[in-house]
Amino acid sequence: MILVVLSGRRTVAQQDTTYVKDYSRRITYRTYLSHKFNSLQVRSSAAGDDLRYRPNGRINYGVGASLRKFTLNIGVSIPFLNNDNDRKGRTRYLDAQANIYGTKQASNLFLQVFKGYHITSHTKAMLGWDGPTEFPYRPDLLQYNIGLSSLRILNHRRFSYRAGFNQDAIQLRSQGTWLVGGYLTAYVIRADSSLIPARLRDQFPATADVKGASYFDLGPMVGYAYTHVMGRKWFATASGAIGGGGSVQVSLHEGAPGGHTKSRAGVGWHSQFRVALGYNTSGRYIGAVFSQEHIGYLQRAGERFTWDVGVVRIVYAQRFRERPTSVERGTRWLQRKKNDVLPGQ
Repeated sequence: MILVVLSGRRTVAQQDTTYVKDYSRRITYRTYLSHKFNSLQVRSSAAGDDLRYRPNGRINYGVGASLRKFTLNIGVSIPFLNNDNDRKGRTRYLDAQANIYGTKQASNLFLQVFKGYHITSHTKAMLGWDGPTEFPYRPDLLQYNIGLSSLRILNHRRFSYRAGFNQDAIQLRSQGTWLVGGYLTAYVIRADSSLIPARLRDQFPATADVKGASYFDLGPMVGYAYTHVMGRKWFATASGAIGGGGSVQVSLHEGAPGGHTKSRAGVGWHSQFRVALGYNTSGRYIGAVFSQEHIGYLQRAGERFTWDVGVVRIVYAQRFRERPTSVERGTRWLQRKKNDVLPGQ
């Protein structure tokens, strides 16, 4: 079971009601199908020789509710849609991603631990591998990452991220905004032997003996987002941001017992892409949402290491005009407790 709790502070920022209609004081229920994903790729300096690993992803069904900027979603795996271990191998994982959309700020937090990857860029015949799975499979490959990216919405009075991505507002008229912010990530990968299969090592001279690595990076980001509204009911939102900064790279190499490490300072980059489209009225929301973070590092000999994390979600949400008195009392109590802990907010 996957549990994600998102919360945001009550903001004093006022939005232009001719552009954005706020429904956060209503209860919004949602059901959804989602697929969270990640991948890692070693890019060779020679064209066409990239090596890509993916975990065996899962399709989840979930339910959730939102009220006064508080959102709770619970999702579970759908067994009959995820019965492909014989093709791709088994992946054990912890995957927690939270997208927090406030009036002025849009943030993405993620924590992932995955063990068991299959190779999608090469076949078993190309690598000279044998095994019961259809794809080349490495049960020893373990990765975990934790990260944060956050963007300030400069035109927050007339543009709403929540309308497309959190289903508790409506964008009434087309509008765009510039975005500024930054990112901070840590990524670790480990394996029992080199990440590069034996037949490919000549194509990756700088990383042929690397069996693990740790990357730490941070930097600024800038971007732009735009929502196109058709007939005040249909909408399409696209958002993109890119940034770059310094990184610390620690690689673990084969050799002596336990291997040996090398550390270097390098350059990293971070890009983010989000899309939401669908039907949005005062009573209901039907839409599709896509969000992806892509992170990369420049390595020696022109090679690059990149990874990504993201989610695809299909959502049906229903807003209720009235809410029970007990819920109203409960939300007021939560608000008072929050103000006691965070005075002046």
